[in-house]
Amino acid sequence: MGAENWELKKLLDKIKHGEIQLPDFQRSWIWSDKQIKSLLESVIRGFPINSIMLLACDADTVEFSFRKIELLESVESKPQHLILDGQQRLTSLFGALSFNEAVRIIDSKGRVKKYFYYVDMAKAITAVQNSETVEDMIISVDENRKLKAKGKNLDLSSPKRAFAEGMFPLNKIFDASEWIFKDYREYHSDNEQARELGTTFYYEVVKKISSYEIACIMLEKNIPLAAICNIFENVNIGGVKLSTFDLLTAIFAKQKDKNGNPIELRRDWEKIKEVFAEKGLDILKEVDCADFITALTLLISYEKFFRNKRTLVSCKSEDILKLDYNDYLDYRENIIDGFIEATEFLKDKQNITTIKYLPYKPQLIPMAVIFAELKLSNKDNVASSNKIGQWYWCSVFSEAYRDGHLSRFAKDVVQVMQWIETNRKPNTIGSIQLNAMKLLKPKTLQSAIYKGIISLVFKSGAGDFIAGKTIGACVNYAEGIEIHHIFPKKYCEAQGLPKAKYDNIANKTLILKKTNQTIGSDPPSIYLTKIEHKTRLSSVDVDEILERHFIDAELCRADDFDTFIVDRAKKILDGIENLTGKTIPDRKSPDVVKTFGAEL
Repeated sequence: MGAENWELKKLLDKIKHGEIQLPDFQRSWIWSDKQIKSLLESVIRGFPINSIMLLACDADTVEFSFRKIELLESVESKPQHLILDGQQRLTSLFGALSFNEAVRIIDSKGRVKKYFYYVDMAKAITAVQNSETVEDMIISVDENRKLKAKGKNLDLSSPKRAFAEGMFPLNKIFDASEWIFKDYREYHSDNEQARELGTTFYYEVVKKISSYEIACIMLEKNIPLAAICNIFENVNIGGVKLSTFDLLTAIFAKQKDKNGNPIELRRDWEKIKEVFAEKGLDILKEVDCADFITALTLLISYEKFFRNKRTLVSCKSEDILKLDYNDYLDYRENIIDGFIEATEFLKDKQNITTIKYLPYKPQLIPMAVIFAELKLSNKDNVASSNKIGQWYWCSVFSEAYRDGHLSRFAKDVVQVMQWIETNRKPNTIGSIQLNAMKLLKPKTLQSAIYKGIISLVFKSGAGDFIAGKTIGACVNYAEGIEIHHIFPKKYCEAQGLPKAKYDNIANKTLILKKTNQTIGSDPPSIYLTKIEHKTRLSSVDVDEILERHFIDAELCRADDFDTFIVDRAKKILDGIENLTGKTIPDRKSPDVVKTFGAEL
């Protein structure tokens, strides 16, 4: 890796001829008219615009496909360098300074706009000589070279009109001498002041742009693909993140399918998304291309491990980039089915139907692989499903997927499959340490444990206090759901209760927004009576609804907060122990007694 300064003209000429192109994993050019003007102003004033990064390449042997910049229809050469960082800036500069046609831009409302860029010669001289920003120094006009906006009416549709206005077309910047010293001077043959302006503009502005240099970080040809991916991610922090899927798409595009056509991985992903969408499962719709290709790589890796124990199970970036297209085809349907099975398992067995209340989305990846592998090995049965459920809940309440996802993916797939085959429990279950205070402490949906306890309520089939519909169903139909303090917050504050005691998950559940508004700040004894009158439900019916939320109706009707909070905390911990198959050892600890006033 080295650094060189290249003249702007040299860079843009190489882009024009195709000697500099884009790797196919680069996203589209998206800069706005405003961004282009700001960039042009920086160049005119001689300000640096940050370095660009170029990867040297041999077009015939480079491992991924490439393409010309978006403004060009064709190029005459194969690339010698590919742009890793600087696509937006270089494409913008090429369009404004070296492109003979209007620059096509998509505005913020999705409308196609076409612009030519001009510079006000007098204002540019002032900006350069005085080192100051001059408003409207750069002007963009439409494809007819006219501007009608914000009280301005500018017509540059002919060279003579541009001469008269003193507006220089920036796409003539590298061939400006004839425009200025011949055509412009002839037009102003009787105007010495205008002729002097043209001369000053040429030497103060044009010459500076012609010699403007950009720092180029040059990468050598032999850099590994995984390193290129890592470099791109690091230098492109402010832009759209490159995923390993993008790079794999470019790698596959260099290959041919059985019909001799380039392999279009992204188009195949669009088909897979359609399959997922048809299932109507909210969580399944949130599976993205990175999730899919990671899971597919993990499944293939596990299959190789299963056949040959000497191989490692892994789904890191370098493993994905080594993916063989035939393996992709062989296991594609399996992992599609795996994701469908995983989301149906969450919906049907755990009552989790929406991504909002899924504690860890990344856990879908190993879960999909496990379900795919169960089908491949004919082990998809009730016993296997129960074990997956226990592993899932242990992972949630131990916060196993908080970080270190990739290594955990592989470890969990291997160990859960071993457990299904040999009854040897995975580390996620065997070594889990549950803590009562940690489980009951979270206060918001930012916490996976909080989501886990809410999911515990979903799993019990809890319904809204008034509507009666299960909360899971309400969530799925986008009805307003809110976290409800069972003993309302204002009531607890008025009673002088400690915040740590009333503002925790043991005093919260999910209900419809309109139900929460009905309850207001009344104590349970009052709002439960209101609910009975409003719904004409019997107290027995209301009590049954409350029980599914792990709420003791008798304690609520008596407004016995102290006994209620202990009782509900116990029931939540009992539920966690039941799902995980693990004991929570500190239910009698001093911290628990201090917070809740009793052992749990």
